[in-house]
Amino acid sequence: MIVVAVMAVMAAAVVPALSSLTGADARRGAGELAGSLRYLFDTAALRYATCRMVLDLDARTFGAECAPHLAGVVRDDGRGGKQGAADQGDLEDRFPDEKDADRRRLLARTRFGGFTDRLLSKRELPGKTAIREVRVEGRSEPITQGTAYVHFFPGGQAERAVIELADGDSVYTIVVEPFTGRARVVSGVVKDAP
Repeated sequence: MIVVAVMAVMAAAVVPALSSLTGADARRGAGELAGSLRYLFDTAALRYATCRMVLDLDARTFGAECAPHLAGVVRDDGRGGKQGAADQGDLEDRFPDEKDADRRRLLARTRFGGFTDRLLSKRELPGKTAIREVRVEGRSEPITQGTAYVHFFPGGQAERAVIELADGDSVYTIVVEPFTGRARVVSGVVKDAP
């Protein structure tokens, strides 16, 4: 019985290390995230709502948020200013991870809330898998820390995005297509920037 107990402890220690070496955790995480992205694309189109996938790079989690209606767009007020514009310093404090001033104003006008669906509940990536980089259409620099968003719109469109997941040397990239919502998983790094 002692030999069996020692063998069980050794097996329990080897399995996580083995899945890290084979890239199984990164592959599983990429599959889960890609499925969630596809599901959120369909949900936004069917509910005629603006939704977004929230990717927390520091906490290694992802989850969905939706606005109860169409998300507002900041428009020019005709005098060179923006309607409903808040103080620039206030917006920088509220959205420290967002560098683009127009996106900060848009975020201030939308009311995204947690999306309650058991298929899209907030999840942590498996094992030691991490989101290494997120490139989103319209942003000049990739996001490597903090929070990144991939938006899905009511008309059946999405922001084109490239999301890299890594676990050790194993890298998988998810490419989100803007018109079909297809989220394909590719082994390795995809250099195609949105």
